[in-house]
Amino acid sequence: MALGATVYHLEIALSDADRGVYESLDLRVARHPSETMRFLVARTLAYALLYEEGIAFSKGLSTTTEPGVWAREADGRVRLWADVGSPSAER
Repeated sequence: MALGATVYHLEIALSDADRGVYESLDLRVARHPSETMRFLVARTLAYALLYEEGIAFSKGLSTTTEPGVWAREADGRVRLWADVGSPSAER
């Protein structure tokens, strides 16, 4: 039987005075069994540091063609792409 993802509930009080962003984030972040805790924390930090309207976590480790965090325009174009971890030569 395969292990399922572990879901973490995070509450973040975000205060970025330089950008004028003040938000209370209530996140549910899933950690795949093959994902390290360091990678989960790095994805969450990238989300908080780059927070803007429409930002989202991607599908994660199961999809190698998507970043850890991204934001899209209303028409579907990618506005923000944030890779987390060590980049491969192909990327």
